[in-house]
Amino acid sequence: MARVNPFSALLGSLDSSLEPSGYVPRGNAVPQPSHVRPLLEAANPTGELRRLRDSGALLRDTRPAMYLVEVQGPAGKLGGPPVRFLLCALNPDAGASLEHDPYRPRAWEAEPAVTLTADDHGVLRGLLAEASARAIVVWEGRYGQNTLSLRRIEPSPVSKRLQAVLDEAPMRPLAALDERGPTLAAVVPLSDPGLELLPIHRALKGVETFKEETFLTLVTAYARVYELDEPLNTPRGLAVARERLATLITGHHAVLLVLPGGRGRILRFRQGLDLAHLKGAPRNPTLRSLDLALLNALVLRTVLGIKDPEAPGHSQVFPVQGLESLVQGVESGMFQAGFALNPPPLWEVRAVMEAQATLPPSTLRVEPLPPAGLLYLDREA
Repeated sequence: MARVNPFSALLGSLDSSLEPSGYVPRGNAVPQPSHVRPLLEAANPTGELRRLRDSGALLRDTRPAMYLVEVQGPAGKLGGPPVRFLLCALNPDAGASLEHDPYRPRAWEAEPAVTLTADDHGVLRGLLAEASARAIVVWEGRYGQNTLSLRRIEPSPVSKRLQAVLDEAPMRPLAALDERGPTLAAVVPLSDPGLELLPIHRALKGVETFKEETFLTLVTAYARVYELDEPLNTPRGLAVARERLATLITGHHAVLLVLPGGRGRILRFRQGLDLAHLKGAPRNPTLRSLDLALLNALVLRTVLGIKDPEAPGHSQVFPVQGLESLVQGVESGMFQAGFALNPPPLWEVRAVMEAQATLPPSTLRVEPLPPAGLLYLDREA
């Protein structure tokens, strides 16, 4: 049986500009425009979807098909071709989630599970571009700063080639799949140049063992400590810190320690550290090379003595999206300190997929993402 399949879609009337709802999704959950929030807030989203279909508010396309969502970012950020996501029905056994404790959608029919797909030679990217040129435009509009296009891929030789490629390619969803049936998925090739992999940082709160001077002394057993020339609470300081963190020699790993008062330190891990003997370090050598694994094993567990720092919902270690948010949280006193990370390189994510390993919870996030509610998967078709 094919892993990726066409589906009968439920389609509604969409405005030319979708309004944000203000809801902040967790992890790699797709954005939720205001028109889809009532459905997702319903006690039984599946039953509400059925009611909308039966009332005629949503119309069923009885001809199963796959769809394409094109996301074009603002000029200067995602210049060039749009990022293309293939909307399809994904079987429960299509692939294990890339991260532990992935986001579980409220409605698998409405929130596409973004699924990263290996595409080392650009075959899938090329097929999506070919399908886009032949597809029928269903809707075009805007969401936030992005221009969106929803296109229907008619059953054709191109759609069959897409299915054939995806039946063989390694794919890993960023959200949990429904174990009971097909999930609406948004498949995107890792080869897409407009796809951004962004880090999820870590913040500390209520850690009695964190005393700044003592910590900076103890951590030197595992990392060299470098001061920053500019404060982190200024735009220039943030830019300089990002550059310092990102421009490491190949093979080196580092994190940015964020301290109150806009202060920061680069912690560059020493070469040749043997993590295999450390309690809590990943057994898989591919995972041991991740910056987050080094932070968890060497800094949080060994230096600070925090138990299970990678556990979801930890009472002292918090995932934070965005360096600005991390700095603001430390400045406001919400957090004691923070650790900012580089995004995992594309080759590292690909290696994790190849090793069939699973990343720690809240390792990365992806941008851009297609919003929920462009269409819905009809499971009763």
